[in-house]
Amino acid sequence: MNSVIRWTLLPAIALTTTSSSFAQEREAREDAPLSDIFRASPEDVREYQEHLIILASPWMGGRLPGTRGAELAREYVETQFKTRGLKPVMNVTEDGGSGYRQPFPLGSSSDLIEIGLSSGDYEFDLDNDFIMTEMGSDAGITAPLSFVGYGIESGPDEFSSFSEDDDLSGRIAVLFRFEPMNEEGKSLWSDSGWSSRSTFDRKFRAVAKRNPAGIILVNPPGADDRRAGSLFNSAQRMVDNVPVFMMTPESAEQLLNGEGADKKTIEEWRALADTGEGGVIDIEDVMVTMMGRREVTKLYGENVLGMIEGRGDIADEYVVIGAHIDHLGMGDFGSNEGSAGKGKFHPGADDNASGVAALIMLAESLQTAYDEAPEDMPLRDIIIIAFDGEESGLHGSRFYVNNPAQPLEDLNLMINFDMIGRIENDRRLSISGTGTGEGMSEWARPLFEASSLEIVESEASSGGSDHSEFLSKGVPILFAITPFPLHNDYHTSRDTIDLINFEGGTETVKLFHELAYTAASSPEKMDFSRPNRNGGSNAVRARPRNMPKVQLGIRSTTDDGEPGLRIVFVTDDSSAAMAGIEVGDRMVRWGDSELRDRSVLIDQLRKHAPGDVVEVVVIRDGTEKTIEVKLLPRGE
Repeated sequence: MNSVIRWTLLPAIALTTTSSSFAQEREAREDAPLSDIFRASPEDVREYQEHLIILASPWMGGRLPGTRGAELAREYVETQFKTRGLKPVMNVTEDGGSGYRQPFPLGSSSDLIEIGLSSGDYEFDLDNDFIMTEMGSDAGITAPLSFVGYGIESGPDEFSSFSEDDDLSGRIAVLFRFEPMNEEGKSLWSDSGWSSRSTFDRKFRAVAKRNPAGIILVNPPGADDRRAGSLFNSAQRMVDNVPVFMMTPESAEQLLNGEGADKKTIEEWRALADTGEGGVIDIEDVMVTMMGRREVTKLYGENVLGMIEGRGDIADEYVVIGAHIDHLGMGDFGSNEGSAGKGKFHPGADDNASGVAALIMLAESLQTAYDEAPEDMPLRDIIIIAFDGEESGLHGSRFYVNNPAQPLEDLNLMINFDMIGRIENDRRLSISGTGTGEGMSEWARPLFEASSLEIVESEASSGGSDHSEFLSKGVPILFAITPFPLHNDYHTSRDTIDLINFEGGTETVKLFHELAYTAASSPEKMDFSRPNRNGGSNAVRARPRNMPKVQLGIRSTTDDGEPGLRIVFVTDDSSAAMAGIEVGDRMVRWGDSELRDRSVLIDQLRKHAPGDVVEVVVIRDGTEKTIEVKLLPRGE
């Protein structure tokens, strides 16, 4: 084997022991069962284990993009590529970049800071009395109040919260959530739930056209709605250049009454709003200060790439082998343990240290095979990529296919590993995509049969991992993963190295060495084909009838004993992403409908047109949150 960097983790005491004491310790270790097993393991199994232990160690901190642990993981993989003789792929950057990295923007994180709400000398308590929302702009104003009821432009029987000439310039508008109610707290305008006039989108548009300096939203007392007991925030910007705060009914009563002698209870304020007869009420003796701003931090990821150089008349073509390097950190997002996962180390041993360890070993075995091949043997380039940002939405692979190191039309095949470490006793491995390349099944199946693994083959592509981005560009793919359903330790702190089948992972490496070498050395370039789910190529699946005209942009699953749909993926720039729905949320209600399964969601989507705004309820970290979703047209 070529020289290999070994990162050995030894107790500090070993550095100070005498040779005799070290010999005694070694003798004691020789009687240990684990030592016997390790020594008896083949060298390649031990190497696979060592790489995986390092990548899934607490030192890497769960490999969350933007953290030191993620950078340590990238440094480790880059060093392994260099040690094995792989060449840099990208141009060396002006700031001294190595050529083994491809940086890309990974969105941004925002925090609301310096928040305050006060009236006179009284400071309201953040989170208990009020919150600043992300539905509006930064705040830094002092202004008088105007009560605008429900902030509804028009309703049945000529109802309106406004008069034609109402002007809110230089004033803070206070409005109730929902719409006029009866004594039981139910809508006067809808027999089931609330009408479309109650949505934030409509309310804020009606208020914003009258030029307010700020908006304070209040839950009306007595509303027959479980959401009325909590303060609501959304990541979706709904009004520009106007800050939006939300207050509890009790605090709003105190704010509206100020120092005036004629004080009203919050129930009396609601009674005025229910009739609409009060119209806009200016409150001149109350001056309110709203403070707060959004601090945005730009995040970046980095793909790590290394190239095994080809030669001959097919050297301008290439094969990509990839696996994502990132994971969930300390349960920062997407943990299937919910709020209990926050702050817990998520090692991601299977997801996806198992795949990255395979990349490192293939880098060595394929480079060696190229070095030993006849000099006149034509070979394609092989680019090996550890993708970043997969867990938060396939960001690294999407950036690569839009900014490839070499033209995508020269790409012969993309191979992707994601969670290959939990091959069970029957040694089954799922490989999908054999029908995405013309003739791929024919040359791949003999290699499957020669493997010690039992291959579960699918001609169609499966799984929402990095290969999906290549497939969308018309590139043939092979995707390796342990068969579905995923194990119960997926996206939890329990995804640890002791559960890894190191022998199975090593056998996977051997199989894909043969597959990659065949794809890289075959004289003919593979043509892309589109299989259907029943097999067969060049068969484009027909679009199902009665598809919704709108898109939400999520993938979800149902869990026994848990309500609703657990979100496992959110598409960038989709309706869900723009509304602030996150991976790990459990969506339990769509409007007035309980989401028992995905069929209920699809039925609801069919009822909507582009531009409709719907309130959905999700459970996040054990707490219900209401999110307004503005639905985009399907295909956008």
